[in-house]
Amino acid sequence: MFDDDFDCPHGCDANGFLFDEVTRSAYPCTCREERLRRRSHSDMEASVGRYAPPRFQDLDWSRLPLSGIAERHTATAGAVRRYAGRVVQNASEGRGLWLLGNKGTGKTTLAYYVAQEARAAGLSVLTRNTTDLLNELRDSYKPDAQPTTRQIIDAVTHVDLLHLEDVSVPRPNDWVLEQLYTIVNRRYEHNKAIVFTSDTPYGEGINPDTLADHIGERTYSRLMQMIEQPFFMTGADFRLAS
Repeated sequence: MFDDDFDCPHGCDANGFLFDEVTRSAYPCTCREERLRRRSHSDMEASVGRYAPPRFQDLDWSRLPLSGIAERHTATAGAVRRYAGRVVQNASEGRGLWLLGNKGTGKTTLAYYVAQEARAAGLSVLTRNTTDLLNELRDSYKPDAQPTTRQIIDAVTHVDLLHLEDVSVPRPNDWVLEQLYTIVNRRYEHNKAIVFTSDTPYGEGINPDTLADHIGERTYSRLMQMIEQPFFMTGADFRLAS
């Protein structure tokens, strides 16, 4: 069954069909594709998890933490707002976003804001800490595991917007590099956008190319083609300062 709360102006049934009294036959309503898309989104969230934890829901620029981030990182916050304002177009064109910088500067909050706006615009969104995602993939190999490996890979491949946190954190080994390559390459081939964050230790110069050491050259090359440029966020850890 489809979402009974879907308000169709044509009065079709819950399955997205209209009935022709003259021919005594059913035919698909123009809203059926939208109903199918919503059902797919709902199934994806039900099978592979949440879109955002409570701390990062209902984000608004008029209050903390976004208002503070905008004050401390005006240029990057502005770029993120512009990206989120065109998130449907950006997602359809496979244009991603990379927030790179020191811990506690607001990268995660900004990424979740993009995810929030994408979901509000009707896009399917999957957010994951990269380490958690890799652990879920490893656990999915067990007998009777839920979600299955196929469900996870299908979700990260086909969801409209994939949001990955802390891409540089997992310790690289052959298995990790293979999984990251599979995820990124599938989205690259399907022209699907990725929003992701990664850290640089405080006091060190920010060099985007060092991410290749953590995720592999092939994966890094594809990510770089999927974004316009990384956005830098430097400074002290605001969580500790507050």
